[in-house]
Amino acid sequence: MITIYRSYDDETLVYMTLAGDHDAYGELVLRWQSAALAAANSVLRSVYLSEDAVQDAFVAAWLKLNTLADPSKFGAWVCKAARNRAKNVLARYSGWVDISAYENTEAGDGFSPETALIDASEKEELHAAIKSLPEKVRTVITLHYFKGLSVAEIADRMRISVGTVKWHLSDGRKRLRGELMATNEDYNDT
Repeated sequence: MITIYRSYDDETLVYMTLAGDHDAYGELVLRWQSAALAAANSVLRSVYLSEDAVQDAFVAAWLKLNTLADPSKFGAWVCKAARNRAKNVLARYSGWVDISAYENTEAGDGFSPETALIDASEKEELHAAIKSLPEKVRTVITLHYFKGLSVAEIADRMRISVGTVKWHLSDGRKRLRGELMATNEDYNDT
């Protein structure tokens, strides 16, 4: 990242992004990703799910940046978007959220731990979907989410680059989302 962007305020970076300077948006992401992750994690209490919600929030913010009424409020705007995306993830995927993540925590916003229980059929669907992934993607997903290895540890173990590991994680999450959403669609789903 070019260090010159660090001296600009959010409003200037938003206008630069709207003018076509993609590095300016990169600085906004770097500047606000920790706060957005904290906002999402306050809802989900899962770093992995929160990362997905934050990624979605930043993509949505990029696409709707021209609708931001006060560019100086970008940080608050993207954090609110991350929190809303997290609520959507929680509502949509509550069957796949491990209840242990909520033990000994204060439930907020009317959330009850019972909504996060995973029944046996949903676990089977998840594991079947994981088994259908290409071998390398399946291995990376398993090492990261089930064995708890970091991206760097997976890269070292599999002798591939960190970028490749991140790509496999992203690809795997996208494929799983598509597979699990398709198997759980209702007639009235949009």
